Amino acid sequence: MGSLFPFSFSLNWKDYLPFDLANTGQSGQRELHDIVRLRDGTAVTLRAVRPDDGERIQNLVRGLSVESRYHRFFHPLHELSPDMLARFLQNDPAGAITLLAVVQQDGEEVAIAMAQYVSDPYPVRGEFAVVVDDAWQRSGLATRLIQTLICVARAAGIAILQGDVLADNEAMVRLMVNMGFVLDESDDGAYLLKASKVLEAPEWKCSPLVVLAGEAKRRVEGRVGV
Repeated sequence: MGSLFPFSFSLNWKDYLPFDLANTGQSGQRELHDIVRLRDGTAVTLRAVRPDDGERIQNLVRGLSVESRYHRFFHPLHELSPDMLARFLQNDPAGAITLLAVVQQDGEEVAIAMAQYVSDPYPVRGEFAVVVDDAWQRSGLATRLIQTLICVARAAGIAILQGDVLADNEAMVRLMVNMGFVLDESDDGAYLLKASKVLEAPEWKCSPLVVLAGEAKRRVEGRVGV
């Protein structure tokens, strides 16, 4: 019986990565990270995504409630497709970056939240999104992640950060307003809002993770001869 697909197809997300997983993340260099304290005093590590974070991200998505998955992805998917996961594993502040919030549970590093943006186009604007595990919601973690995204994006030279928010996601709408985002009705319909913020100097102290953005910006400037 012939193949149903006229092209090579794989169900393994590693096959869709734009790099060799076996040859990354093994340099022994100290990882850049930030330790934040939540409202209850819990210490959480924020860091940029690594090539070996695929299963951590999938476990985060699989553990979300149907409502949380719908609020983040606009449909209640169970897990990320291989190409979506590959995009979430990118770490280039001038292009696309994912930040993870992780804690130690039973000796293992577990992702409890993530936020990402994609510059489209660079440096005019970045499209962002954030999701927090249900057990960790209303802890201040979403605020800290978005604050860090803003700092990283601004340091990378991005002018505006914007994202889509479901109009019935009251907690996210309230957070956007409190953080100074402007909310407009989306062209896709009244059920969807577009949250936008011009990236000026923030009122809070930025995370050490902004160092990543400075390096990325210098690489871009070097390519265009600025």
